[in-house]
Amino acid sequence: MSDYAFFQATKIFKRAVPLMVKYKVPTTPHYFSLWYTYCAGTHQQLNDAVDDTVKRFGSCSPAQCDSLIESYLLDDAKREVDNFRKKLESLVADMGQSIDTTVSDTQAFQTILNSSVNRLEDVESHADISGEGQVVLQDLLKGSRHLLEATTQYQLQVTTQKTEIDSLKSQLQEYEKQATHDALTGTLNRRAFDKQLNVFLLEKSELCLVMVDIDHFKAFNDEFGHQMGDQVLKIVAQRIEKSVEDNGMLYRYGGEEFSVLLPKMSLRGAFQIAEKVRKSLERLSVTDKRSGQKINSITASFGIAERSIGEEGSQFIARADEALYDAKHRGRNRVMPMVR
Repeated sequence: MSDYAFFQATKIFKRAVPLMVKYKVPTTPHYFSLWYTYCAGTHQQLNDAVDDTVKRFGSCSPAQCDSLIESYLLDDAKREVDNFRKKLESLVADMGQSIDTTVSDTQAFQTILNSSVNRLEDVESHADISGEGQVVLQDLLKGSRHLLEATTQYQLQVTTQKTEIDSLKSQLQEYEKQATHDALTGTLNRRAFDKQLNVFLLEKSELCLVMVDIDHFKAFNDEFGHQMGDQVLKIVAQRIEKSVEDNGMLYRYGGEEFSVLLPKMSLRGAFQIAEKVRKSLERLSVTDKRSGQKINSITASFGIAERSIGEEGSQFIARADEALYDAKHRGRNRVMPMVR
């Protein structure tokens, strides 16, 4: 490393660590990568997202840091892994189909061969054959038995390989789920949201975005602990998913924030669904089975935006976020549509 590069790295380091301390971020290498990149100023989208998070929450929790790292720092690596996974899935599918055919063909051949051996044995025991004919018959029977035994062994090997390939296919499917789903709540994650939003934005049809933020979630964690907070996140996600039903898709956007994409839905329709979700959450109570502690005051705030043709995804999200801020500022536990 040159003297200048060392000087620059030291300068960035001296900016990153105090910020991590200020915003109560654990000073681990994992989180340092985020704040070093932020202070280096080499990733504008990341910087905008960090600034937005700090502005909204006054801090940047580990969960929010994880979401930022996943969204902005792991994309390239994940794309490479995804490309490899897709190629592997294709290869496994081809191999599976080929082995299925091989197993079927081997079973058919084994049946025919077994029948032929039985017939040869019958001929040997009943036919009046002597001399050269007897030798030929015995050689043919011996070779057929050997071939039958080899075919049986081959079939066992192929069947074992098929079992292993089926297991690999299951593992690949599980990996794909982990890549697109949030581990805690089981909902689709931010990465899946970004991907689906881009697909919807290419279509010329109605689309609404609902941003949902659990009110006073930090207070739950401070008073009841993170395990209770995790329980709240899971139950809230279940309630939202049940209320949305077949109308849209739920995603864990980050931390205590969820997003709902509602395709082919007007602003009025999205408002009605969001209000249904709000009322469902308002009646929610969560009890910690171990301690007996109970939370009866779970509410959430909602911001809704309807897409405009030609609008960038970041602009669309920003308008829904603005409506969410408005709901928070107006006292929380309410649904605010962003009216153009």
